[in-house]
Amino acid sequence: MSDVLRSPPDIETPVNPYSLLEAVNSSSDTAHTGWLIFLAIMTYLMIAVAGVTHADLLLETPVELPILQVKIQLAQFFRFAPVILVLFHLGLVSQLVLLAKETLEFDHAVRLLEPSAVRSHPLRLELNNFFFVQAIAGPQRSAVMSTFLHGMSWLTLVVLPVVLLLYIQVVFLPYHDVGITWTHRLALLVDIVMLISIGVFLMRAETSFMRAFLRTTASHPISFVATAIVLALVGLFSFFVATVPGELMDRLTGGSQRLAPAAGAATQGQAGGFAMPFIGASADGSLFGLFLRNIVVTDTDLVVDKDQTPGEPSVSLRGRDLRYARLDRTDLHQADLTGADLQGASLVGTDLRGAWLHCADITGLLLTEDRAASRCTSARRANFTRARLDGAHMTGIDLRSSKLEEASLDSVSLAYSLLTGADFSSADLDKADLTGGITAQGAQFLIASLQGADLTGAQLQFADFSSASLQGAIFNYAHLQAAVLRDADLDAASLYQAYLEGADMTGAKVPGADFRGAGLWLTKPPEQDTSGATDASEIALRVPGENVIGAMKRALATIESKRVYQQVSEALAPLMDPTQSASWSGTSDHARWQGMTGPGTPAADPIGYKSKLTDYLGKIMCRARWSSGAVATGVARRAQAQNFRGDLIALYDRLKSDDCPASKSVLPKVMKDFASAADIARSN
Repeated sequence: MSDVLRSPPDIETPVNPYSLLEAVNSSSDTAHTGWLIFLAIMTYLMIAVAGVTHADLLLETPVELPILQVKIQLAQFFRFAPVILVLFHLGLVSQLVLLAKETLEFDHAVRLLEPSAVRSHPLRLELNNFFFVQAIAGPQRSAVMSTFLHGMSWLTLVVLPVVLLLYIQVVFLPYHDVGITWTHRLALLVDIVMLISIGVFLMRAETSFMRAFLRTTASHPISFVATAIVLALVGLFSFFVATVPGELMDRLTGGSQRLAPAAGAATQGQAGGFAMPFIGASADGSLFGLFLRNIVVTDTDLVVDKDQTPGEPSVSLRGRDLRYARLDRTDLHQADLTGADLQGASLVGTDLRGAWLHCADITGLLLTEDRAASRCTSARRANFTRARLDGAHMTGIDLRSSKLEEASLDSVSLAYSLLTGADFSSADLDKADLTGGITAQGAQFLIASLQGADLTGAQLQFADFSSASLQGAIFNYAHLQAAVLRDADLDAASLYQAYLEGADMTGAKVPGADFRGAGLWLTKPPEQDTSGATDASEIALRVPGENVIGAMKRALATIESKRVYQQVSEALAPLMDPTQSASWSGTSDHARWQGMTGPGTPAADPIGYKSKLTDYLGKIMCRARWSSGAVATGVARRAQAQNFRGDLIALYDRLKSDDCPASKSVLPKVMKDFASAADIARSN
């Protein structure tokens, strides 16, 4: 704001400055008080908002108002704080417009008494000391002092309020509530419109908006340009930069697409930061290293162990939008993340033992397969590297293209989950439940441990189990076409009626494994078994039929990732090529599989094989090196199958014996079912 022009206001009769002085001073006192209150409110809000941390946003900690010591719910505070600020701003500006009218009239009346353009009349010295009226009608001052007075008005009435509104929006932005963020934008827009429509009358004593606007811009071009730039930048930032990932404004500007990393990139989980033209995004997704639009809470203990009840949620994060959040090495054990959206989130080394990351309505998922309606947790492209997920409830979770390298998932429940393209390299999945026809095409289980894991009916086309520990694992009816099982340890594993067409089992160890009814074609055979406990009778050595090929095509159609789709389709191509597929007949690999079904197989001596298998499984599950109960859990699961060729009762008694160290480590549910099956077998 600069000095008003010397042109007289639109009035017919000059006003007596002596009579007007008292009115101006009286109004100035009131306006000055209102201005101080407004500054106090802005300061109060700034302190309250500045005290909100990302941990508070994550845990929805109520905002505690300074001095008053009153706690307000987080969402309610951020929803109504900007509205209250705009209302106070509107009231102050309206009051100052009325004061400006009086002051401009006073200034014009006094100038009529001054012999020159210099503001020197003694009456100006009696004017109230409020800087606003002093800037308009005070005595002549130096350029520095005059700039200071006008700058105070410009900063406190224009810049600070809109910047504070933007600051409130930016602080709350990582919470990812689109509705409240739009409230912030609309409040800011209303404030800007108010400043434009009413603010021009702070400088011109006009009755017409257009006339006041045109004269103000012509008289004060520098103030006008500075104000326009500030308001434009704040508005553009609010609408097109400070966006929630994936919302309408974000999609329009392409913010997420510009910052989304390639699958498996090292910066995964740090995407979704601010994006501005000509300004590169920092590695942590922040703007100028100050503002973030995604929650960042790392190396923090968010669970108070002494207040924690076993089996009860420690922290409730149900249904939260935590996309691209960074929660590395944070303690969230037993947290309730049911239905949460963790897409692209980084949880490297995070403690999630016993956490709930499943569907809110599992029954609805089974009946409708509608994951959105069932409110299932989504963690696509999330990074769980070295995370602790032992005993976590992850039924129905979406982990497609996620990273779980070296993660600990002992006894985890992953039934009905989506694992396509996920990376479980070196992860611990012992005793895990991966039933329900999970989709894990192209998933990586390199050097992973899946002892005793149950993958019945899983879609595992082109999954990589190279050098994996699969002792006692259950792959019954699993679709393992083109899967890589090189050097895997399948000791005592069950692959009953599994689809192994095109699988690579080179170097795999299979003593005590069950291959009965497995589909084999273009399959590279495992190491020669000398235990005598392997059952390869009834294997189906035949070219894949239309039903098998049709099932593979349907499985391919469910893959959304272009990268994974290309890899899996290329791996399955030989099975779908009749010429290439037929050429396998008569090869050495084909002959080796035929030799495993010849004389001396279990079918030739079922009684002798039953004793041999029972003895072998009893020894392997009670070995001291596997006292964790993982292999014993797998054997117990295998023994409960109706087509089991061993002695179920003998194995149960062996597991319950005092000299079996794994007896106390078998999953309680599996042990309970095993006991029931043994009781039924005894009664028969």
